[in-house]
Amino acid sequence: MKPSDFKTHVIQAVDSLLRLNEDDLPVLKSNDPRQVKQTITEALPIHSLSFDTLMDDFEQKIAPYLNHNKSPNYAAYITGSGNPVGAIAELIKGYLNQNGLKWNNSPIAAELEQLVVKWVSDFCLLANHKKGVLTSGGSMSNLMALHFAMASKFPEREHHGLYGQKPFTVYCSEETHSSIERAMVFLGLGRSYLRKIPVNEQFQIRVDLLEQAVKEDIRSGLQPLAIVGNAGTTNTGSIDDLAALGLLAKKYKVWYHVDGAYGLPAIRISELKEKFNGVELADSIIVNPHKWMYVPFEASCVLVREIPKAIHFAPNYLMTENAEARWESSEHTIELSKEFRALKVWFTLKYYGAKKLTELIQQDIHHTALFAKALTEKGFEVVPFHDLSILCFRAKGDDESIAEKLNVELLSKVEKDGSIFLTGTKLYGKTYLRTYFGNPERTAADVEYMVDQLIKLLHSVTTNER
Repeated sequence: MKPSDFKTHVIQAVDSLLRLNEDDLPVLKSNDPRQVKQTITEALPIHSLSFDTLMDDFEQKIAPYLNHNKSPNYAAYITGSGNPVGAIAELIKGYLNQNGLKWNNSPIAAELEQLVVKWVSDFCLLANHKKGVLTSGGSMSNLMALHFAMASKFPEREHHGLYGQKPFTVYCSEETHSSIERAMVFLGLGRSYLRKIPVNEQFQIRVDLLEQAVKEDIRSGLQPLAIVGNAGTTNTGSIDDLAALGLLAKKYKVWYHVDGAYGLPAIRISELKEKFNGVELADSIIVNPHKWMYVPFEASCVLVREIPKAIHFAPNYLMTENAEARWESSEHTIELSKEFRALKVWFTLKYYGAKKLTELIQQDIHHTALFAKALTEKGFEVVPFHDLSILCFRAKGDDESIAEKLNVELLSKVEKDGSIFLTGTKLYGKTYLRTYFGNPERTAADVEYMVDQLIKLLHSVTTNER
């Protein structure tokens, strides 16, 4: 493709994207999977297509099934809204096709990653966690953090594995993200050795029960490996007593990991900073810039004081000069081939700046408070613990069995309607509706619209029941 043709096609593609925004994609396209498969299924293309035909295919076969995840009416998963400047960075990255598999293959990719890792640390007001790596998401970052814990606790495992070792145990709350349990499986530690500790009424880990569990495992001959603290859970946004967890980890000489994938950027909000006290005690911390720093997917970050040498492996075909002075990500992470994730983080932080991003986080929290107030006034039950931007609520019924049925049906109605997108969860053994606000484009009018839609959908549920 000639450069002039590339320019023409980029403009054509951007025009198509802007039309999609203007045409208001459904925030939730709830189609039968069979219909989607039937639309896109075709044989392997043998002959080339013109770009015009390709874009026609995109607009007819792909675009109709895209969810409008950037919409202010999207309040489901903690995905973040992305931003246009970060999207431009993705275009640049894709066109230049940088691969950070070795420092000399893309020196700027390697060095810029270390710079933005430091910037993410600075944004989260961390004084000592200036090193780390970028990964695809929180699941991979949590896996890497536990891998670092193993590399620090038992470096011999690189050559000898864990054969003959007493089982390692990891501790977290019942509210901790499922990626910790996934990491236990993928690292060969076994989910049976993950201790899920009960939480208090504010959904924070019970530190007293945690210490009991650690003591019991030690008495049983097991090896406590890591304690995981939450700096904003996915379910409710709750923040554990991070200082108490840090002291407990130090007392029993175990790795202390804090999952701040979603919530930690809120440490910049002065009224909330104290709630994150103790995060500085962590051995590893994760933050997802693609969540509450509005960077496009994929961009997660593992932060540490010093990166444990996770693997000593240099095949002949990867030998380079001046190796000691070069940062080689492949010597610390699972990946060899590595995309240039740092570029969109760099673009976003440079363009918006820490001050503006902090204001946008504050705005999300403000809109969550508005939403909670409006729902309460409309007769919904609202979980009172919502310091961040996650809200759990439910419609009330004459008795609990009626209320449970009502909320299950309301969730189903929301999905079928598609005008707004939120999720459901279980708290206290009951079904709740759950929203996450993380979109700088959301306004107070959008919050009001979401409340009105919920009232309308709830009315249709109750009407059908009569």
